[in-house]
Amino acid sequence: MTIDTNSKEKSQTQNDAGSPNDYQKALELAETGRHKEALGYIQKYLGSSPNDAEALNDIGAILHCLDRSDEAIEHLVKARNLQPDSAEIIWNLSETYLAVGKATEAMELFDDMERMGILNADMLNRTANVLLSEDNLSDAVKMLNWSLELCPDQKIIHPMIEVIRHKMAENNCQ
Repeated sequence: MTIDTNSKEKSQTQNDAGSPNDYQKALELAETGRHKEALGYIQKYLGSSPNDAEALNDIGAILHCLDRSDEAIEHLVKARNLQPDSAEIIWNLSETYLAVGKATEAMELFDDMERMGILNADMLNRTANVLLSEDNLSDAVKMLNWSLELCPDQKIIHPMIEVIRHKMAENNCQ
């Protein structure tokens, strides 16, 4: 996940002059791939600004990049609760849910994502893949059909749906 430092700059006139600097330093380090170092700085910033939705989103992104997605989810959920209409937060949360195999939780975000214009066929296809790995065939077909609605030129999807439906029929006969 890429963190956009241009949209995250904080004013130097806030009460704790060091905290915005810590946040900016965290973003700069994350942009260069130095996520472990960035984590320390953003944690320090959040110590004095625990309800900053953008910073919570960014620590979630940093944790995700460190393969600590379960921890990332906690921060991203809090960020979403503080700023429920942020496309960036919702996108990062859905990506993180998929990374840990929580397709159902990711699916709960898709209506909002569609409303915001950020839901795409790739996200739906990857969700279907996670659902297939859980043997949740019905929801996988739903995701693939939705994907086709968004992007009808995906020729590979039709045979995939047929294979899944065949497997569903076999499962019902057993």
